[in-house]
Amino acid sequence: MGLLLPLLIIIIVNFSHGFSDLDALLKLKASMVVSPASSGLDDWKPPEPNSIVPGSHCSFSGVTCDENSRVTALIISNVPLYGPIPPEIGILNKLVNITLVSDELTGELPVEMSNLTSVRFVNLSTNSLTGAFPGEIVAAMIELQVFDVYNNNFSGKLPLEFVKLKNLKTLHLGGNFFSGEIPEEYSEFPRLKSLGLQGNELSGRIPSSLSRLPELEELWLGYYNSYEGGIPPEFGSFKSLKLLDVGGSDLSGEIPESLGNLKLLHTLFLQCNKFTGEIPPDLSGLESLKSLDLSNNNLTGAIPESFSELKNLTLLNLFLNHFVGPLPSFIGDLPNLEVLQLWENNFTFSLPENLGRNGKLIVLDVTGNHLTGTIPEDICKGGKLRILILMENYFFGPVPEKLGGCRSLTKIRIMRNFFNGTIPASIFSLPALTMLELDDNYFSGELPSEMYSQSLQSVSISNNRITGKLPPAIGDLVNLTSLSLQSNNIVGGIPDEIFNLKKLYKINVSENSLTGVIPASIGSCSELTSVDFSRNNLNGEIPRGILSLLNLNILNVSQNQMTGEIPSKLGHMKSLTVLDLSFNQFSGKVPTDGQLKDFNDSAFAGNPNLCPPHMVHCPNQSRFRKHYNRSKLLIVVISLIVGASFVVIAFIQIRKKKNMERSKMWKLTAFQRLDFKVDDVISCLKDENVIGKGGAGIVYRGSMPNGVDVAIKRLIGKNHGFDAEIQTLGRIKHRNIVRLLGYVSNQETNLLLYEYMSHGSLGEILHGSKGAHLQWETRYKIAVESAKGLCYLHHDCSPLIVHRDVKSNNILLDSDYEAHVADFGLAKFLRDVGGSECMSSIAGSYGYIAPEYAYTLKVDEKSDVYSFGVVLLELIAGKKPMVVVEMVTGVNSNIGGGGGDWRKQQRRI
Repeated sequence: MGLLLPLLIIIIVNFSHGFSDLDALLKLKASMVVSPASSGLDDWKPPEPNSIVPGSHCSFSGVTCDENSRVTALIISNVPLYGPIPPEIGILNKLVNITLVSDELTGELPVEMSNLTSVRFVNLSTNSLTGAFPGEIVAAMIELQVFDVYNNNFSGKLPLEFVKLKNLKTLHLGGNFFSGEIPEEYSEFPRLKSLGLQGNELSGRIPSSLSRLPELEELWLGYYNSYEGGIPPEFGSFKSLKLLDVGGSDLSGEIPESLGNLKLLHTLFLQCNKFTGEIPPDLSGLESLKSLDLSNNNLTGAIPESFSELKNLTLLNLFLNHFVGPLPSFIGDLPNLEVLQLWENNFTFSLPENLGRNGKLIVLDVTGNHLTGTIPEDICKGGKLRILILMENYFFGPVPEKLGGCRSLTKIRIMRNFFNGTIPASIFSLPALTMLELDDNYFSGELPSEMYSQSLQSVSISNNRITGKLPPAIGDLVNLTSLSLQSNNIVGGIPDEIFNLKKLYKINVSENSLTGVIPASIGSCSELTSVDFSRNNLNGEIPRGILSLLNLNILNVSQNQMTGEIPSKLGHMKSLTVLDLSFNQFSGKVPTDGQLKDFNDSAFAGNPNLCPPHMVHCPNQSRFRKHYNRSKLLIVVISLIVGASFVVIAFIQIRKKKNMERSKMWKLTAFQRLDFKVDDVISCLKDENVIGKGGAGIVYRGSMPNGVDVAIKRLIGKNHGFDAEIQTLGRIKHRNIVRLLGYVSNQETNLLLYEYMSHGSLGEILHGSKGAHLQWETRYKIAVESAKGLCYLHHDCSPLIVHRDVKSNNILLDSDYEAHVADFGLAKFLRDVGGSECMSSIAGSYGYIAPEYAYTLKVDEKSDVYSFGVVLLELIAGKKPMVVVEMVTGVNSNIGGGGGDWRKQQRRI
């Protein structure tokens, strides 16, 4: 009996703890608003009053218990829990594993978590937890081995309490808003194997003392952090390091030779920094290396011959640097090479003849070099090549017939070279090919009469020497969306079969020798947005089918032999923004219906039998010609007089300006009435007035004498086409677009004058301290207003404007939080002068670039739409752009292996 009583007490105590755990779990669920659409915790229910069984909670989904019905593991992932972690979590003091991943948790961590003294694994990644990190919670978790809060909204300094945890092996604090320097104390973890600090707002120098971490295998320090100096040479003394990622960290200097001592390193990512000098030959000592990314730096010199020793290399990214010299032949001998991206360098000579013979090559991109020679015959020997991009080089010769048998190919982009011969017919039947771009070469012969590809979406063979007729087989490319065959020698008519393509949105067959009429069946292509049949010998009238194309933006049939009257219904096509009917044989009166009255006269010029819209009665042909000739003469005379007057006035003004030193240097061009002068603007260019810095330049707040504030953007560099282009931007006026008031320029500098937006950028508000206070109604309002501004640029401007860099930092908010799209059209100038915030060669900022343009050098309005979609996700999720892209796309499928998180997706785009 003496032994039975203590045992009974123990049993009762354990049962009571079991019931406490049940109560805690039910309170956990109650405190979080679970989406009714997809709960995931439906089985978390209290037992019936008459059927209470100890341990019933142990069958809850995501719950694991010990033999005493105490909860030891709580694993809930991808369940929409929209609330904070409640204090009752502290009751579960036997927890060993708490994993709450992608559950939309909010708020701060409750201090009661310090009761979880037995916990070893904590994973709260991809939520919306906020606040300064409570160090006392960490200090109490003395058994902790893994702590992961990647992709949340924590802020403040990096906590020092982690250093006291002697068993800690994994610490991931990336994707938050931690600031300040990396503490020197972080070199004191005795057993740490993985340290992730990427995607924060860290600064200062990277501590060299981190190299003293004896068991460290993975180190992530890049992306959004901005460090001083370079990589510490001491990093070459890591004993166990397998992965080093410092991409996008603003690092400078040369790459330390000592990194070659890291014998176990399999991944080295140094991309998107400011490294200079040559690649150290000592890196050939990285005998385990599989992935090397040195792209987007300022590196020079040649690829070291010693790299022939890197037998395990699968990915080599050297694009966007200043490398020179021939491509070493050993590259083709690397037995495991899968991805080779060398675009935008200064490489010369030819591709190695043995390239592809290893049978594993998947991606090859050497765009924008000075390479010559032919395409290696064995480029697709292993049948794995997916992407072949050789644009803007000096390659010549025919395309190998073997390439037509490479069934793995998804993209062939070899435009702007000197290729010749006929295009292998089998290319048009490759089962996986989506993009075929052969523009600006010397291909000849006819297009094949048979095409069977079910995947091909874009075909572009413009500016070649293609002859013969348009094959009806084009209509068999059922997924084709874009067809560009302009500037060739194609004859005959336009086959009806082409307009069986229900997904076709763009067709350009201009500058050929096509004859006959435009088929009426064109109306079947309801998705068409752009039609260009100009500079051919087409005749007949504008078919009625065109009038049914509700999405048509561009219609160009100029320089043909088309006849008949211009249909008045063209004016009712609200989507039509570009129209050119010039130099045909149209007759009758130019209609003024709808938007036809808004098109420039040049759209109708060169039609001798066409009457101007202002004439009440159409005169006969001879009278009209005389009237037209007299009008032309009168216009010329008036133009000469006005021009001479302007010259005289300009001469007087120039003489006057020579007496003013300031005006001799700067010129003010205003796009509306401005009540201030050049000197007022220049006087504001002071450090204390700086309100923003970036790849675009420096932004100052300027207070003018009339009491009006303006934003002065000082652009980096000087672009020779700036004046003409900025005139177009200055004419744009829309409520949801930041007004360009004018610009000030001299031979060295351009200053843009914008209306001042008092609440700054959407990016600052979303990702700064005010993000939590931006109400849903306001977010919705900002989204709609931004869309209106972007829509105006795409559809109502003439010419249409592609923004090229849509992002939350380019959406500004005025005093009423009304959204205004900013910096439209500037990305083009920035790339021309070399400025960018790690901006891609495609155009745009990292995290916002459309994946389908990963290997292009041009963008269109669809690129803006994708980028705007990322902004919308930022508005909804409150996350940084790279994080929201990861949320939608998932990046674990990255080519080239190794660690699937958002930095890999960003590297691909």
